[in-house]
Amino acid sequence: MDAFTLRQVLLVLHLSGLVIMAGTTITEWVVFRSFLGLLTKQDKAALSLFSLLSGLGRLLLVGGGILLLSGIGLTILSEGVYLQQLWLQVKLGLILLLPLNGLLVGSPQMKQIRNSLLSEGISLPVAIQPAVTKLTWFHSSQLLVFFTIIILAVFRFI
Repeated sequence: MDAFTLRQVLLVLHLSGLVIMAGTTITEWVVFRSFLGLLTKQDKAALSLFSLLSGLGRLLLVGGGILLLSGIGLTILSEGVYLQQLWLQVKLGLILLLPLNGLLVGSPQMKQIRNSLLSEGISLPVAIQPAVTKLTWFHSSQLLVFFTIIILAVFRFI
């Protein structure tokens, strides 16, 4: 396979990884909003949505793995030329922010909600309201970071 074709394949994989991650984040946001709606109605379907929400993290990891490996491949193929450009350095910093935000904000809040559901059943206790607020901000910030990454990759203006 020649270098041009390999680069195109890596770009397709790279964009696919980004789409998987961003799409999964949007899906998480939509499912989380639906989960909250069912939880306020004390509908048992909320538990099914929470199970779906809990499983989406694996899909994020798959997308992140594809993104990381294809990004490394593109960097090797270009001999690191783009690493000198500020837009890519900012983009890489933002990409690192995504899992960090997930580990420090998203995951602990989901665990708090899971523990509350296990102990109190299907209701929207006041105790989880701070976790709900933090998760709402978490999803918004993740989507904003994805949007910024896409803008930087397309315009490369800094």
